[in-house]
Amino acid sequence: MKLNKPDNTVLSAEDKFSHNRGAITSPKNLTQLGELAIELLNDKNLEVSKVRPFFWSLVETYVDRFKLYPFDVNKALFSHLELNDYPEDTMRDLVSQLELQYEKSHGRPLRQSIQLDGQQSVLDEEIKELRDSLKYAAMVAESDNPK
Repeated sequence: MKLNKPDNTVLSAEDKFSHNRGAITSPKNLTQLGELAIELLNDKNLEVSKVRPFFWSLVETYVDRFKLYPFDVNKALFSHLELNDYPEDTMRDLVSQLELQYEKSHGRPLRQSIQLDGQQSVLDEEIKELRDSLKYAAMVAESDNPK
């Protein structure tokens, strides 16, 4: 049995939902958009898996447009590490990646390894001993051959 209105039209779902959309006004500027985003993000049923792609697309669009990040990346990195209590494995991996990238970019290691420092001091000591030996040999040769 069909329910007919006096004008013989049946209500459609589209009409019903389009009225609800009017309750949420479209943001007119970035301030209003930000306020709406904050309101939506505070929804307790919102899942991280739904939010993360949204933020990545915003950040990528921002970087494409302005050629810089919309936040201090150093501060963000340290905040992330602090939030996770500076995890040892993550820190070690990060330092290794940075050192490798530095060497690729600049053609030299960021810092000398401790092993090289130790080898350098051994080499310096050997050179000193060799110089002392040569000086001694020269003095002995002079004393054996007086002029």
